[in-house]
Amino acid sequence: MTADFPRQRQEQILEWLRTQGFATVEALASRLSVSTMTVHRDLDRLAKAGAVQKVHGGVELMVAKPATQPHIPTCSLCHAEVPARTTFMAQNAAGEKFHACCSHCGLLLLAENAHLISALARDFIYGRMVNVAQAIYVIESRVHLCCVPSVLCFTGREDADSFQRGFGGQVMTFDEARHYMSHHHSTHHE
Repeated sequence: MTADFPRQRQEQILEWLRTQGFATVEALASRLSVSTMTVHRDLDRLAKAGAVQKVHGGVELMVAKPATQPHIPTCSLCHAEVPARTTFMAQNAAGEKFHACCSHCGLLLLAENAHLISALARDFIYGRMVNVAQAIYVIESRVHLCCVPSVLCFTGREDADSFQRGFGGQVMTFDEARHYMSHHHSTHHE
């Protein structure tokens, strides 16, 4: 078979590799009726495009590696997956990170671990990470995304008050929310 155009030759090489997986340069040159140097040039172009891999004695088709799944942390308290929308993260002095699925578990985690030195939670409306000590919380609203009682984090009082008017619950500061959770600490999921 004669293939006069580089693109046609390269497509033919790929087609053969899809069925065989591997081919020698000499075999490809013979099948295409071209020189081994021409095959090498075609293989260099295909390798540069990421379609093939030149190996000792020939060429093989590049096999796409499966995409690695991002690591999804689990809650240090209830062991549920940590959803992006309600992420709560804390860190100790050694730099070790602890994750919680929601502010409910996060506040309990802080209460149970005095060695945690910093914590951030995701604002329920805007999705920004906020310092948990400066956040405002709505507890026991009609919105139950995770654990019960529901605890949602807000950057400011105005947003928390607006949410509370629409969905009920109690608006609390960090200290009030910690005190409340220390007396109502259930970690069950819905």
